[in-house]
Amino acid sequence: MNIEVRKKQIIRKIKEVQGEKLLELIDAVLNRNPIVAYTIDGKSLTSVEYSKHIESISNAVADGAETYTSEQVRTSILERKKLILKK
Repeated sequence: MNIEVRKKQIIRKIKEVQGEKLLELIDAVLNRNPIVAYTIDGKSLTSVEYSKHIESISNAVADGAETYTSEQVRTSILERKKLILKK
């Protein structure tokens, strides 16, 4: 397929996009700064933002932030699930 035809097809598809998240992904790819993760709130993170996010977590832990083992998290989730099912 001719590259110009392909470009026109892609442009046509982009013009039809309604979702903000998809446009955000397209923009990130075109700017060579792809989204690599999402926060718990659904905010997208590029590789640079993700690295900064991980660094801030590491600093918080180094400064004494409370942490939990995987087993503690698992137990907490299972206990919450039991409470919800009892309601």
